Amino acid sequence: MQDHLIAQQVIQWRRALHQRAELSHQEYQTTAYLITELQAFPALTLYQPSPTGVIARLQGSLPGPVIGLRADIDALPLQEQSDSLFKAYQYNTMHACGHDAHSAMLMGTIKALCERQESLAGEVWFIFQCGEEMSPGGAKALVESGLLDNVSCFFALHVQPDLPCGKITIKPGIATANRDTFHMTIQGQGGHSAMPHQCHDPLVASAAIVSQIQSIVSREVDPREMAVISVCSLKSGDGTTARLPDSATLCGTVRSYTTEVRETVKAALRRVCQMTAQSWHCQGDIHFDAWDYSAIINDETLSRQALDAAATIFGQDNTIQATQAMCVGEDFSEYRAIAPICFAWLGVGYPDRHNYPLHHACFDPDEQAFIFGVRYYLAIIEKMTATRTPPHHH
Repeated sequence: MQDHLIAQQVIQWRRALHQRAELSHQEYQTTAYLITELQAFPALTLYQPSPTGVIARLQGSLPGPVIGLRADIDALPLQEQSDSLFKAYQYNTMHACGHDAHSAMLMGTIKALCERQESLAGEVWFIFQCGEEMSPGGAKALVESGLLDNVSCFFALHVQPDLPCGKITIKPGIATANRDTFHMTIQGQGGHSAMPHQCHDPLVASAAIVSQIQSIVSREVDPREMAVISVCSLKSGDGTTARLPDSATLCGTVRSYTTEVRETVKAALRRVCQMTAQSWHCQGDIHFDAWDYSAIINDETLSRQALDAAATIFGQDNTIQATQAMCVGEDFSEYRAIAPICFAWLGVGYPDRHNYPLHHACFDPDEQAFIFGVRYYLAIIEKMTATRTPPHHH
């Protein structure tokens, strides 16, 4: 493989995808572009089990394992704050979570593997998945489609600006958090703001609920465990000061690592919502999104193999076995219903300047990092299949 040629091509793919940024489950242009680019590789078999997203399969010449590599393709509802030459065409839509890079690195891996298909053992499924940023995510439908039932293990990479370019980190075991989204409605009784005694004020009840929520983790969760509850929105009233509103709505997120803590916190939220509202003569209702994300649990054996493979690319010092899980939610966890999974964080931080975090309007990964992602995937495949690289013909 000629690294520099693939590196340049990956950057071009990423920029083209960056310009075509589309929101979850609306990635029609992105999908059309990917299909066009994938059709340049006749060795691939393409599948489209959902309206957006695409899956490509490469059958090796020798028997071997069936490996799944997954990239996500959707963007975020964010207006890009950068002067780049390849800003998104669509207003208020931006690849602020690096899914353009994830897809481009998968394309680069395809290009490299198609060049050496005659020495590939087994088969590789390349999954360009829609809707990761939204619940339910695109992974659930793919898992339920049955198309990937023969895959024996799944790998994914996620860019990480907190980590410098040239480094990679993998956390065996629990690697990301459970994510639950809640919505509360506090029903009171509005009326004149100068006569609150004739009203049941949903705003005061909501303020009390937000306040009470702050004690759930400290009083109900084992101090050795982790949970985060954030109220992200509180809406009530119409801006007039002459009237108290009839109702209020709150929404937020819960993050946890274990099922036990997850259920403890959800039960406490239900109780706080209903009881606190009641104490202010209001009615509190809460519901949780039916399909939120479970924690990614990286298979211990796969993680070990991935760390070994990564060390051959990044070097031992730059291959980090993490001890702390990340608090983000990721629907890559769904693939564990089929086979063991392994999720890694790829450093895309610039060594000598400020790096904006993921989901920021100025997020700008170091493009020099992308070739490392391709080489990591190739090293994984080589390790899992013991690929023999054919001699170069000059």
